[in-house]
Amino acid sequence: MRGIARRMTPPVGAAFTSHLLYTLGLMRIVGEAEGAAAVDRAGTGKIHRSGQARADDTIAYFQHWVRHGAASPQAAASIDRVQRMHVHYARSYPFSHETYVHGIALFTLLSDEILTLAGINAFTDREKAAQVQHWRAIGARMNIRDLPTTWTGMQQALRDYEQSPQWYRPTPAGRRSAEALIHQFNHRWLPRPLHRLGRAVLLSLHHDHVLAAIGQDPPPAYLVRLTRRALRIAYAAQIRLATR
Repeated sequence: MRGIARRMTPPVGAAFTSHLLYTLGLMRIVGEAEGAAAVDRAGTGKIHRSGQARADDTIAYFQHWVRHGAASPQAAASIDRVQRMHVHYARSYPFSHETYVHGIALFTLLSDEILTLAGINAFTDREKAAQVQHWRAIGARMNIRDLPTTWTGMQQALRDYEQSPQWYRPTPAGRRSAEALIHQFNHRWLPRPLHRLGRAVLLSLHHDHVLAAIGQDPPPAYLVRLTRRALRIAYAAQIRLATR
């Protein structure tokens, strides 16, 4: 996983890239009816009160797990802290087993899901297997059972969940949370005159069914094309730099 992270992280703009992945990932999470309720907490969640701190904390956890390895003692202690938070909030916002599996599948596939939208085939079979192993180890530490064992299995779990309105559908909590994430990203990285463009870029890097679930209209088609083309160019430049 460390090798994948090094290859995918630009020498300039690493913090921006990490925050972009966090924002896109959590936007997809709040398409979950259960996930949206837990994140939003009727408009009182940390995403609304201290959104930047929430982003920084989550990114730090993920980077810690990659740096030390998901099966390491350092990662185990960190994962246990996250699990204790999940258990605490589950008293008010319970998660089904299906939602936990969806979260692990999503984070396994997240980078590939985004890059595939731009026509980028980023990962070898070995790298895909490493990502499955990494997130399965995290899921196992969180006592999530029956996780898929393969990349294809993770893809199927993601599709099955997101195609079911029982689990994945528009909710007021999901829309509020998506709006908070867009605002937070724009406020952190862009001057106010570019906030509409920032919104369009974020929305252009989601599938239409995700936009529907989080209550967002698709951007104009030309902006979607431009955003995805820009991502292809940026990715190609990063790969050239990483392989020098």
